[in-house]
Amino acid sequence: MIRIVEASIAQQKIELPTRTLTPAQETERRALRANVPEGILEKFSQLVGRWKKAVAIVRGGVCGECHLRLSSGTLASLAYTTEIHYCDNCGRFLYLPEDEPLGLASSASPSSATKSPAGKRTRRAGARGL
Repeated sequence: MIRIVEASIAQQKIELPTRTLTPAQETERRALRANVPEGILEKFSQLVGRWKKAVAIVRGGVCGECHLRLSSGTLASLAYTTEIHYCDNCGRFLYLPEDEPLGLASSASPSSATKSPAGKRTRRAGARGL
């Protein structure tokens, strides 16, 4: 399934920059589309038809198109399964490059849990009482 997403990335590089394809680009586009199942092609065509990238590359646990953090379950599925996954927010196909870290460690850091706005309000209120 990863090859399908990689074929889709190559296809969107051909289709997005221009509305009119050269004969060589059209031949390459047909060859790439032959490797992708019909249901995926339909969704791909809908997104590209609206001049949007259909495939988002995941970097640091974040969707490369809508820039929202992906759930840990989605990230794990991307890393350990060969199924096609979609971004829950923007609906694009997700692609995790092989050399990309999952980005799970930074989302659950204990230091960020201790720095909350509520803690700051409590200190201010206590300072006013003196």
